[in-house]
Amino acid sequence: MILKTFLIFLLSFLGYSEWFLGTSYIQRPIILGPLVGLAMGDLTSGVIMGATLELAMLGSISVGAYNPPDPVAGTILGVALAIQSNASVGAALTMGIPIATLMLALNTALGQPVMLIFIHKCDRDAAEANTRKFTIDMLISGWIQSWPGLIFIPLAFYFGSGAVEKMLNFIPEFVQTGMNIAAGILPALGFAMLLKMIINKKNFLFFFLGFFVIAFTKFTVTEVAIFSFIIVAFMLLYIPDKEDTDRKLLNNSGKNGDGFDEF
Repeated sequence: MILKTFLIFLLSFLGYSEWFLGTSYIQRPIILGPLVGLAMGDLTSGVIMGATLELAMLGSISVGAYNPPDPVAGTILGVALAIQSNASVGAALTMGIPIATLMLALNTALGQPVMLIFIHKCDRDAAEANTRKFTIDMLISGWIQSWPGLIFIPLAFYFGSGAVEKMLNFIPEFVQTGMNIAAGILPALGFAMLLKMIINKKNFLFFFLGFFVIAFTKFTVTEVAIFSFIIVAFMLLYIPDKEDTDRKLLNNSGKNGDGFDEF
């Protein structure tokens, strides 16, 4: 148990190092889930649970001042406690989402103020042209903003697995059914959040086309993806863009000359 808790801490540290590694998306559930499964000795469940949580959090990205629920805490604790308790994918999802929301509040209320202290130290280091101190304070500020998660995640795993296992054993069957239904609904919500950000009048018909192809044919998702790639390639290679066409017409009209080129 001590070894697993230490591995959970290392994965938490790795997940909160996403900014340090340069927008690597290592904090996403689809990456952390399999790593947690590997640490827990059940890689298959980690892959399945991580992918399910990724679908639920697909639209949870930071845009402007908006901070989404913490995917690191939600994924690591949700997957680890579910595997530890031999629970279903629905249990990992049901535990992961509330944990992610709670950790967002803790990191914002307790981690961000401490981070600002080191950010102001970075300002002073820059004013003094002390690059060594600036680098150290900048690195510390990145991790210190998530100090509640670094402490809470391994402690919650160490002390909470037994309690979670007992709780899951007493959960009625109809509640377990509801958890499985939620596991199917939340990924749809994640897709809806993502769709809201990218849909426009030029691409919305393609979403309906893909849906009906999947719904009324025997095509798999992979086959539809390949078919979609062929359509996009055809559009790029053989259908001219209106703006490019207008630009070429303007350029060609200027080459003919009409006696008033000097104007």
